[in-house]
Amino acid sequence: MDLEAGTYIGTREAAAIVGVSSAALRLWRSEGRGPDYVKLGANVVYRQDVVEDFARKREASQ
Repeated sequence: MDLEAGTYIGTREAAAIVGVSSAALRLWRSEGRGPDYVKLGANVVYRQDVVEDFARKREASQ
């Protein structure tokens, strides 16, 4: 995912939107699942709209 205009959030905020712990989101990232993210040096950020879309799809599939 390229850096595009939008609101970027950290792991804690993304996890809250998805409804899982930060640890779960980090695990999903290491397993190649979960919402798309961007790594900026040592920091991981998520586009808020991408996380919200991921959360909606996850909720619909449960």
